[in-house]
Amino acid sequence: MINTFTLIWNCRFILSYALAFISALISSRLRLASRLLAAESQLAVLKHRIEQKKESRPKFNPAFRFLWALLYRFWPDWRKAVHLMQPDTVVRWHRQGFRLFWRWKSRKPGRTPIDKEMRLLIRQLSRENRLWTAERIHHHLVLLGFDPPHPDTIRKYMIKPERPRKPSQNWLTFLRNHLHESWAIDFCTVPTATFSILYVFVVLEHGRRRALHFSVTRFPTMSWVIQQLREAMPYGLQPRFMFRDTDRIFGNGVTAFLNGCGVDEIRTAYQSQIGLSSLQLSFMS
Repeated sequence: MINTFTLIWNCRFILSYALAFISALISSRLRLASRLLAAESQLAVLKHRIEQKKESRPKFNPAFRFLWALLYRFWPDWRKAVHLMQPDTVVRWHRQGFRLFWRWKSRKPGRTPIDKEMRLLIRQLSRENRLWTAERIHHHLVLLGFDPPHPDTIRKYMIKPERPRKPSQNWLTFLRNHLHESWAIDFCTVPTATFSILYVFVVLEHGRRRALHFSVTRFPTMSWVIQQLREAMPYGLQPRFMFRDTDRIFGNGVTAFLNGCGVDEIRTAYQSQIGLSSLQLSFMS
């Protein structure tokens, strides 16, 4: 009841503001100037008493805040008429009203409930095809002539496995678990005084962060890289995992050589890092 009364009271103020605006539009210039002078004089007295601490600052009702939010939106020179409050206060009122407006405009009743027949059909397809994903079930329902819900909703009604698969370890956990049995290979370039380029091949050990082997050449080839790996990995001294990027110079020959040595090759993602050698050497410095 109180909220309804407050709403009616604020509507009364808004209506009075609207009538005052219409009256100002149809009034003559002399009458409008007189009314403006009278309002400014009374406002000056009130502002002076507030500054002298003889009057407390007035409390503004929602209708007054709504009026100034509109003035902030449609009147460019509204700051020149602010006397009883700070301009930042008016901006805050406008933002609050803007949030309330979009909250009201964005309201929605929620998702449309799914009938029992569709739920049973989703569960049947999920039970008979354990490897199907929610997207696959959605596509199959479209082919059958149904109007299926979103795949996220379909995933909610799918049959859950009795023994869910344990999540696999992430990349950081893998590096921590196999740090001392992982090596990395990479190239870096060095410009010379004659403006030629030298290619430095580096073999790094992740565990102790040290360079095990390096060599320099002007014309690197896949056969040359394989020979460097032979020198870096004598019999009995080889890692379990070898990290490398997708440089074409490594090729299938390097992959076959590592597989023959019992080393698992781990390729990094395309453009995922600036180079293993520069990264590891920065740790050592």
